[in-house]
Amino acid sequence: MKTCLSVTMGLCFFIFGFSGCDKNNPSDHTCNEITQGQPFTARLGEQWCLDQENLKITFGPFIEDSRCNVIGIECVWAGRYVMAATIIHDDATDQDTFYAVHNWTDTLHTGNLSIFLNKVFPESRPTTDPIDQKNYSFEVVVK
Repeated sequence: MKTCLSVTMGLCFFIFGFSGCDKNNPSDHTCNEITQGQPFTARLGEQWCLDQENLKITFGPFIEDSRCNVIGIECVWAGRYVMAATIIHDDATDQDTFYAVHNWTDTLHTGNLSIFLNKVFPESRPTTDPIDQKNYSFEVVVK
């Protein structure tokens, strides 16, 4: 019985040891190129780089979309869009959050750079049902 338990425990450690590998290693992401001062459209999970400033931004995870953006529905509260971002600037990693309330825009700062969340898409939706996260995109500018 002890042998069977030892083998089972060893097998579990073996399986969980391999499944714990870092599958979301940032170096595995394709880095899309940012042109400073020019808007770009990004999606959750994408990584964007501004090489001359040694900047990498990974968008997500998505946290909340409570925007009142359903056509034909009146709301008493405008809601908000909240999304995390991981920012690597000059080899320092910072996790921050876009908290977009007014016009669904927000700004994050790192060093001498500002990261502007200008628009969240879709801008409106047909129902109050949640939107699939893969359907979100957003316009961003780095200055």
